[in-house]
Amino acid sequence: MDLSLPEWVADWARDVPRLVIPPPGPASKAIIEKDREFVSHAYDRLFQFTMKRSSGAAIMDADGNAYLDFSAGISVMNAGWSNPRVVEAIREQAGDLVHSLANDAYFDKEAEFAELLAKISPGGALTNTFFGNSGAEGVEAAIKLSRYYSKSGEHIAFMGAYHGRIGNALALASRVKYKFGHGPYTPGVHFAPYPYCYRCWFKQEYPSCGMACMDYLENGILEYGGPSGAVASIFVEPLQGEGGYIVPPPEFMPRLRRLCDQKKILLVADEIQSGLGRTGELWECDSTSTIPDILITGKALGGGIPLGGIIARKEIMGVWRPGSHSSTFGGNGISMAAGLAHVREIIEQDLPTRAKILGAHALKRLNEMKDKYEIIGDVRGKGLMIGVEMVKSKSTKEPMLVPRMQGQVWRKGLMMITAGMYGNVFRIAPPIIISDEQLDLGLDIFESTVQETQKELV
Repeated sequence: MDLSLPEWVADWARDVPRLVIPPPGPASKAIIEKDREFVSHAYDRLFQFTMKRSSGAAIMDADGNAYLDFSAGISVMNAGWSNPRVVEAIREQAGDLVHSLANDAYFDKEAEFAELLAKISPGGALTNTFFGNSGAEGVEAAIKLSRYYSKSGEHIAFMGAYHGRIGNALALASRVKYKFGHGPYTPGVHFAPYPYCYRCWFKQEYPSCGMACMDYLENGILEYGGPSGAVASIFVEPLQGEGGYIVPPPEFMPRLRRLCDQKKILLVADEIQSGLGRTGELWECDSTSTIPDILITGKALGGGIPLGGIIARKEIMGVWRPGSHSSTFGGNGISMAAGLAHVREIIEQDLPTRAKILGAHALKRLNEMKDKYEIIGDVRGKGLMIGVEMVKSKSTKEPMLVPRMQGQVWRKGLMMITAGMYGNVFRIAPPIIISDEQLDLGLDIFESTVQETQKELV
């Protein structure tokens, strides 16, 4: 497979990073000042610059600085920033119809997109789609549908889980950071330990543990500790995202599927971040041949346009009657055109295979770094969804604060974001169309910063 940049990537985006002025420059500062006056401070705003343009795996700010992007817009731009196929689909659709009135009328691209998603769903078994505006809205829809179908109001989620920051979706989040000051929440959500083997909840080692976390879910929670009756659904990230890019053992998802079948519980897979080629599979569920009852998608689904939704088994989605759930902008003309173009690009360019190849190379390099540097505690991931967990010491595993390191790599022209229960996990999740040369260059910048940081600590 050719691992160079696609031909359509702009010339300026091929030679990155390239800083012409220390960021943030005057143009960015002027906009930042206005933003701080009039825009909500709720946004994290990790990077102190103003985005101006993008192409491939690169972003340019308002002052002409060009950065290499290892975040893909939080795993949104899988087929690359400003992918021409997506851009042209948006342009063409905008000339015909922007708002498709999908709640009250029919729209060809909505039906066409849903047909494609049915064909590529895990096992081809999920054949009905409901479109919304974001992954979080997809979570809300999945909660409503599982309750409507099961006639139960209780759910299982996992420690470290993140499923969005609105309504019931927020009740499924396990971190206090996201929920602080917004409670109380809808009752009936019970948390089980996710198989975070680097920091096992039970202080055991895999595989000798026998998956004690699953034993606790099956026996401790479902039999003795939690629900008052039937459970509507179990929400799970097949590869946990905000919790720290945690890869569970291969038997985890199949065992969860068997448990749900035994207990007549719906299995809901949140593939908002892990789906659409990111992990080296079209869906991470495919890696273990696990077919969920409901799959939630978002982020990369819209190719940069707000879009999310759920894909479900026909018999489950079929219980909803007209008006049971709705969305003014669900199935929107622009989002359908952009999403359809983006997903087709992912499939036709075989981006899952590209992610698998590039990811294997990145994991090899990162594991070599782990052997060299005391402050890299763990490296894990699949495809181009890789987490690097930073610690003060390998022996104690004490989490290391990383905002300073994040600022250092940014000032060198590399955009990296973090995750993890302690915020100490760097994500390696660039656009999948990144070239092998750019990937290595970004890893070089990261390693130089790791080396500098370790020297300072010593």
